[in-house]
Amino acid sequence: MISQTFITEYLKLFFPNYDERYLDLLEIISDFTDPYIEASNMAIIALDQNKRIVMVNQLAATLFNTSETALLEQEVGQALPVCPLSKVTLDNYAALPKEFSMGEKTVHAERTPIIHDEKTIAVVSFLYEHSDTDTTDQRSIETQKHMQFLNEIIENSYDGIYITDSSGKTILVNKAYERIFGVPRSQLIGEYMKDLVTKGILSTSITQDVVEKKEVITRTQTNANNKEVFITGNPIFDEEGNVHHVITNVRDITELISLNKKLQAEIDRADLYQSQLMKESSDENIVCNSQEFSSILNIARKISRMDSTVLILGETGVGKEIVAQYIHKHSMRDDKPYIKINCGAIPQNLLESELFGYVPGAFTGASAKGKSGMFELADTGTLFLDEIGELPINLQSALLRVLQDHEVTRVGGQKSKKVDVRIVAATNQNLEEMIEEGTFRSDLYYRLNVVSINIPPLRERKDDIPKLAEKTLENLNQKYGVHKVMSPHFIRHLLRGDWPGNVRELRNFIEKQFVLSDETILDAPVGSSYVAEQKEELLPPAAETAAPEALPTYAQAKESMERDLIRRAMEQGGSTYKAAALLDMSQPTFFRKYKELFPDGIE
Repeated sequence: MISQTFITEYLKLFFPNYDERYLDLLEIISDFTDPYIEASNMAIIALDQNKRIVMVNQLAATLFNTSETALLEQEVGQALPVCPLSKVTLDNYAALPKEFSMGEKTVHAERTPIIHDEKTIAVVSFLYEHSDTDTTDQRSIETQKHMQFLNEIIENSYDGIYITDSSGKTILVNKAYERIFGVPRSQLIGEYMKDLVTKGILSTSITQDVVEKKEVITRTQTNANNKEVFITGNPIFDEEGNVHHVITNVRDITELISLNKKLQAEIDRADLYQSQLMKESSDENIVCNSQEFSSILNIARKISRMDSTVLILGETGVGKEIVAQYIHKHSMRDDKPYIKINCGAIPQNLLESELFGYVPGAFTGASAKGKSGMFELADTGTLFLDEIGELPINLQSALLRVLQDHEVTRVGGQKSKKVDVRIVAATNQNLEEMIEEGTFRSDLYYRLNVVSINIPPLRERKDDIPKLAEKTLENLNQKYGVHKVMSPHFIRHLLRGDWPGNVRELRNFIEKQFVLSDETILDAPVGSSYVAEQKEELLPPAAETAAPEALPTYAQAKESMERDLIRRAMEQGGSTYKAAALLDMSQPTFFRKYKELFPDGIE
């Protein structure tokens, strides 16, 4: 086994900014080196510059009649006071005798330095005990077993392993390297790396660079087999500090890169969805022509600057979510997540895990990796709790704890996590009546109702209807690549309605007329029993019905319609060029019609 402290110090030589991000690399190195150290047929013990034991295997522990854990990280003089190893330093290791007595044992030692930037940072001693012939034969058998075991480790490594001598001659190649590069080892063993590259069998080599620079070299590349690979060349030094072998490890990271690309694509899609969602609540897309809704937006803009919890009240379809998005968009959290959850649309048995997340194995069917809840996803951003009145009473207390403590605990978990979330809630129910009925907690209500916004229904702000209708029709025209317009007669029909479904019902009604009408001009609503009923209500009693008005001629009706369209286009466009574009006409044609119908201009 090898000291992780030593590995950390060694990594810092290559990565000055080494921190916890490299913990995975630390484990990878330990997992890779420990089997090789243990598989050696000789006892191994290494000392750093402080004579601290930083590497030891089981054979060494057996040689000194102790355990690996009793030696590792210990000062050699304290751990092995009677052993000549206590005399070894980074400066004198080459001058010390290679053979020494230790009690009744005669031990032979080979020592090699670990060098970085021409400086010795540790010394590795390879030890074996002299014995009689029988013991030597037994050691030979054990050595063969160890070599076989070592070969099995190399051969069954998932990473490709390629070993050369200092001249670049190939000594060993495992089957993983064959798989990654698609080249049989029979074409590689005994060949020089530079010749293999020249012949095009291998695309590149780092062996020569490792020999010349005497340091670990790492590169990424796309090989001839069209795989993305991570290559690391490791130098092995002799006693004089020269490189005598190079071990190259190759890891296929094609799948990892593919997964990273998929992850980035998902992130990009999420960002696009977030931007499109926020686009709905951008100032240029919010239709506001009434004093009532203007006041709502003014309040929303003021409270968006603070982090106070907001409760939005109003009938279904009045635009509560648009106001919630507007608050987020104009807040200091506008570049952070905006997460929405409809408390009434998710089954009660799933709602808790959706809100708070769950740990692995929290319940039957739970993901083995666990799952983040909406509060964690919305951390540093805004969480919109729509239909808050539908939240089950047992979850209301859990939500209250999160609002009070700013901590969330996953279902099945014990640890809590701090979250920084701005809460915006909305409902079309009367929460005060629900409190009296015992279906909504009063303490949660007062925690949510720090600032409340009550959005009036569309029937109380009919000044918004024409603008909303025009915006809806504009979006439909853009979506389907047509150019339909509404007549004044059609707008009057819209203004007569009560619209119990509010903006949502209005938009759906206009889309229905857009789809069903074969005409460019939406005039009399078609296929609508609702509007037909309104017409009947507006008609006077039969006895009092006045004589029908004389119908205009076709020419008169056409001229009236043209005048109305030209006038509205000029009012919206402001110039003949923009007005012509609105009606999908050429500017000369529009200008001629405009002068013909309005010779003195529009008053």
